[in-house]
Amino acid sequence: MATHVVKKYSNRKLYDTYTRRYVTLDAIAELLRQGDEVKVVDRGSGTDITAVTLSQILVDMERHRRSPLPEPVLVDMVKERSEQLLALLRGSLALPRRAAESLEKSTQAMDDAISGGLRNLNIATSDDVGALEDRVTALTRRVEDLEAERTPARGSGSRRTRASA
Repeated sequence: MATHVVKKYSNRKLYDTYTRRYVTLDAIAELLRQGDEVKVVDRGSGTDITAVTLSQILVDMERHRRSPLPEPVLVDMVKERSEQLLALLRGSLALPRRAAESLEKSTQAMDDAISGGLRNLNIATSDDVGALEDRVTALTRRVEDLEAERTPARGSGSRRTRASA
């Protein structure tokens, strides 16, 4: 994924500094569809005008197809200075984050319910099994250490070990 910095000149031309060529609004839309990042700046002032440019792309897209919104709704949005639309867009941008948080909470609640049910049935949960595996590993190491202490080292005199035992 590339980041394209597009400079907008006073004559409305758009210059992509990444590809080093002039581009159209359609080309910018295509870059976004491909997953590239695009930042549009006013060449004169350096002001970030990405949002304005994206709005222009949306308007162009609507010109080429019939708007899904009825005209009276669009008129009301203009009368309200588009605050309703902006609130809707801001809310929709927050939806994925809220959905992810909700999914995480639901998953945790489901995990808790399953774990509780398994405990009530006296069935080990994955956490219980993991703890048991850790305990068995620790005990196995301890047994191996004790056996190593008890078994005489190879090459040493077995008579001394037997005599001292």
